[in-house]
Amino acid sequence: MNMIRLPSLRRKKKERDLTPDRKYFRITVWAFVGLTAILTLSALTSFLLTLRGPDQTQVPDIVNEQLVDALLSLQERGLYPQVQLRYHSDPLLQGHVISQDPEAGAVVRAGRRITLIVSQGAVIEEIADYRGRTLQEVQAEIQAIGAGGEDLLRIDSVSYVFDDMPVGTIIEQTPPPGTDIAGQTQVSFAVSRGSDVERVSLPTFLGLDWRDAVQVLSRENIPFIFALEDQPTIGQNGVVVAQDPEPGTQVETDTPVDLTIRAVRELDEDERFGIFDRTLPEYAVSVELAVVVIGPEGESSTMFEMVHPGGRLAFPYRLPVGSAIVVYRYDTEVIRFVIRDETPDE
Repeated sequence: MNMIRLPSLRRKKKERDLTPDRKYFRITVWAFVGLTAILTLSALTSFLLTLRGPDQTQVPDIVNEQLVDALLSLQERGLYPQVQLRYHSDPLLQGHVISQDPEAGAVVRAGRRITLIVSQGAVIEEIADYRGRTLQEVQAEIQAIGAGGEDLLRIDSVSYVFDDMPVGTIIEQTPPPGTDIAGQTQVSFAVSRGSDVERVSLPTFLGLDWRDAVQVLSRENIPFIFALEDQPTIGQNGVVVAQDPEPGTQVETDTPVDLTIRAVRELDEDERFGIFDRTLPEYAVSVELAVVVIGPEGESSTMFEMVHPGGRLAFPYRLPVGSAIVVYRYDTEVIRFVIRDETPDE
């Protein structure tokens, strides 16, 4: 019996021998070991969750939605918005998302930032009163409005009428001032050409190269009709050999001048020479025309610009095969003519 009780007595003796400080130390050590084990387990769990990564989700289509609705759609999928404000040509889209990045349908991780471009409205909301201002000034202002990439206003047509207002002054506009802008809007102007019928004294074009003659005529806004001579004569190619009305004649600015030139016969293999001859509508008042050449590689250059009354338009060309002659009535394309390999002289 004494041998069985001996270990128990020894343990009790050891516990009696422990001082309070030693007991507190042992408790502290075990508590520290337990806390360390808990922290290690937590860190391991977080590491494993990090390796697993956040869940993936699909980006919703929120273009054209109101900003509040778009934010709720992103929140439901665990996505975060990054909002940028821009002016937009359509006033009706103010406060709506006009583009997003990434695009709808992209699969991304939850927590991804989605860039939203939101319309803060149009630069202007109604058409201003341009009457009494010069056309040149208004053109510059409208171009400045569209400088940000949004072609909110465009000049559709410009008509020139006789009026007591100074030349170049806008006297009427369509739509009228104060009209609300709902999307891209075109505006037309009636511009004063002065109170008197303008007359000019025709200079001589005889002996001029056809290119120089075209530049002088277009600069003076004198309509012209070119033609090739019926019976070829000897002399420099491409020069004016006849003119009607004759040099020095006083004519109204809308009176066309008939010019006859010699044909150009020495051409490169890929070049063609001819007369572009088309008939435009007869305009009530003269309109702005621009003739642009687009090369085979897509490069463009302006052949001439002028105010034209309409009717027949005929001028020479010497261009590579594959080029195009494009006639614009102000900014609107009205004729496109492509120079083809089999294009005959006109």
